[in-house]
Amino acid sequence: MIIYVLIPVFNRLNLTKNIISCLRRQSYKKNLRIYVVNDGSTDGTGDWLNQQCDVNTIKGNGSLLWTGAINLGLETLLKKVNSEDWLLLLNNDIEINEDYVETLFKIAKENYPAAVGSIIKNKNGKIVSIGPKINTKYLKVNDLYDVKRNLKYKKIIKNLDALSGRGVIYPIESIMKVKRINQIIFPHYFADYELSIRIKKKGYSLLLSNEACVYTNEDFKLISIERGKHPLFKKLFSKKSSSLIYSQFFFWWRASNNIERITLPLRIFIFNILPVLRKVL
Repeated sequence: MIIYVLIPVFNRLNLTKNIISCLRRQSYKKNLRIYVVNDGSTDGTGDWLNQQCDVNTIKGNGSLLWTGAINLGLETLLKKVNSEDWLLLLNNDIEINEDYVETLFKIAKENYPAAVGSIIKNKNGKIVSIGPKINTKYLKVNDLYDVKRNLKYKKIIKNLDALSGRGVIYPIESIMKVKRINQIIFPHYFADYELSIRIKKKGYSLLLSNEACVYTNEDFKLISIERGKHPLFKKLFSKKSSSLIYSQFFFWWRASNNIERITLPLRIFIFNILPVLRKVL
């Protein structure tokens, strides 16, 4: 049994060094294998990775974005894995405690074959995100922390709608069943949620551990405000936009039931596109 850690990176070498250092300090590391997908970094990341004997590097072409990098990593790993192995997805912009993998894996084994995500905190220990609450009626993704704050007292939160890619462990058999993410439809945003939704539809539960935390310096609310300032064309058509119009459509199509799908185009216009147009016009 092996836990394969998959981390997509593009530049930000200092962050990559930090997360690798965190992994090297793990209390559980005997069967840990680290794979980094370096998508054409230009800041010395490639040279540094080549010097790390305990890190396996997969080279991208510089245009993969998150989904393409994950797919390239999965393409490599699925040739090596056994059905009893595990996949741990991490980003390089987080930090983890020394018992993170041990704690997350313990919960995953106890709840096998569920996928288990991580609570996200800032460096001061304040909760930033518990997990997504997907409202298919109004096409909103809210955070469970904003909806039900008492959830922070539970060790395990069950029946999640989806899981973030910032620290989630999957039984490799679940990945084998869905194989890859459509990187044309979901080049960057929605991809991690969409992957977990498809895995859930294959019969795997989605859980979250309040004991296995990842830490970030990012201010999600500030990021949301900055995105709101982007030009209309960039919001609707940039591959790195969280408002990419066709990604929105197919994400909500996957998340919706058959009745909701009938009115989906109209609701996307009303709830997603119209508010953007009002801000611009």
